[in-house]
Amino acid sequence: MQTRHLKTLVQIARVSSFATAANQLNITLSTLSMQMKTLEEELQVSLFDRSHRPPKLTPIGREIADKAKLVLAAESALLESSQENAGLSGNYRIGFVATASVRLLPLFLKNAKTKSPHVHFDLETALSETLEERVLSGQLDAAILTASKQAEAGLKYDVLREETLVYAILKKHTKLSIEEMAQELPFLQFNPGSGIGKVIANHVRNLTSKSKRPPIMLDSVEAIMECVNEGIGFTLLAEPDIRRYANTSVMVMSTEGKPLTRQLVLATANKEGAQDMAENLVNLFEE
Repeated sequence: MQTRHLKTLVQIARVSSFATAANQLNITLSTLSMQMKTLEEELQVSLFDRSHRPPKLTPIGREIADKAKLVLAAESALLESSQENAGLSGNYRIGFVATASVRLLPLFLKNAKTKSPHVHFDLETALSETLEERVLSGQLDAAILTASKQAEAGLKYDVLREETLVYAILKKHTKLSIEEMAQELPFLQFNPGSGIGKVIANHVRNLTSKSKRPPIMLDSVEAIMECVNEGIGFTLLAEPDIRRYANTSVMVMSTEGKPLTRQLVLATANKEGAQDMAENLVNLFEE
């Protein structure tokens, strides 16, 4: 038995006309009649008294039409439930590196509220290396972190953003080269144990090794930029972070040669069944 036949029966009962029901259902009158004859054969009852023009529902026909409404309501509820739970459902443990959370976390939570309203997320922040270990061990379902050159064995990366790293310096120092600046001011190094910190440390290793001033290690982007704002030193960070915290006395300077970038990725376990979850999580980072 097909539910579309029940829908047709309910519509006929509602308008008391084969022709009107066919028009409202956007089917031909002959199709409607065929559906009702098929339904009568399946139920082995006469749903209509065809001695009348238009045909009228028999008492058993009215009873079945009423019960058909319950069947269709149950079908509708089932479909609605399936749609609500399509994609993500349940509880997820998600990690963020701090330098990504300030920009991506609000967007993630905003999208989750509308796209996955029945999902609960437990969030935590840590360094990229720590987050990768927690994903591999199953303590986290996924993490947003700075990509290593290649994913660890057992991990899969989905790129969310690629950010350019640039120097932040005071405008009054723009006549100096980066090498000259390193002799004048200390380099403000973001935590070299972090994902982005490793990228930065590798790039400036030669620069800082020749400097007379040892680098100042900090684990807060905001603290680094406040130091830059006050003329204490210069730094190399993701451009969006610099733009967020720099005052009007600060300008950016590109690295020499090929632009230096870091990839923010969604890291998930590379195992069966994780791909669908990863795709749905990536969708929550779309602007």
